[in-house]
Amino acid sequence: MESMWLKYTLLVEQMTEDLFVAEVLGSPYTLGWVEPQIEILTTENGYDYAENTEGPVVAYLFEPKQDSEEEHVARLQAYISRWNGQVQVKEVEQVAEENESWKDEFREVRVGNWWVAPSWTDPQLLADAEHVLWIDPGAAFGTGYHGTTQDILLLLQEMDLTGKVVFDIGTGSGILSLFSARNGAQHPVWAVDINPESEYQVQVNAANNELPEDAVRVVIGDASDAEVAAQLPPQADLILVNIGGDENVSMLPLIRERIAPGGQIILSGIVDWNREAVLAAFEEAGFQKETERHSDEWVTVLMKNTAVNHFVTTV
Repeated sequence: MESMWLKYTLLVEQMTEDLFVAEVLGSPYTLGWVEPQIEILTTENGYDYAENTEGPVVAYLFEPKQDSEEEHVARLQAYISRWNGQVQVKEVEQVAEENESWKDEFREVRVGNWWVAPSWTDPQLLADAEHVLWIDPGAAFGTGYHGTTQDILLLLQEMDLTGKVVFDIGTGSGILSLFSARNGAQHPVWAVDINPESEYQVQVNAANNELPEDAVRVVIGDASDAEVAAQLPPQADLILVNIGGDENVSMLPLIRERIAPGGQIILSGIVDWNREAVLAAFEEAGFQKETERHSDEWVTVLMKNTAVNHFVTTV
């Protein structure tokens, strides 16, 4: 029996487009493409076409159909509710897995000394690649196309992760967790996401990379919630947060509590016009900027904990 997928057509207000795309790229949904709405105009010569520069853009998302369509749509509606009406579902349709034209949207991409590639990539294309991180966007985000993900990967490649306890907050498909697990971080790497489907997606991609089952442990929920935080180790050497500027700041209490003395954090998903406010909050909490990277309007910052240790051991 052929596997089925759900294809969602969404209308996204243009003021929300960049943030929406950035977050979806880190979610278990596969982003196919985004395009402007086209208006058909009547002219003296017949018809003409024009982009609607004021109305919403059209975004196409995909995910494997594992439950009833109603259950999938209910989860999608819950997911997009955070945008307060700026994102609307226009159409839902089922497509066969054999209809693989969407895979053309996802190709191998080089990030520093590594390649990130879906499992259907022709092996000959990467025959000379020294390092390949295998991530199927059919299971979740993972191509590494977005600048925030690439910039974090570039920073991680410059770090010695050997034996480090790593938290990955907003893990999505686990691309950053899996990279850390493959590069010496202590197993398990702790991956946190609010989407309950992330656990399955991370497992798929861990298998793609032939990692043991205990390489990454997924915790479902909001990391700032006490019950979720209680499932994490009491201390981390490195914390990765790629969920947006304000969301980075909302994680500051957890980060201050759990980061080891001299530990490092990588913050991303920050837009350049919010950079100063985010950095100020973390600097006030005792973090010192070590370096930062920019991709278009997106900012990624590596910071070090220079404050007095906030970790408290209970007896």
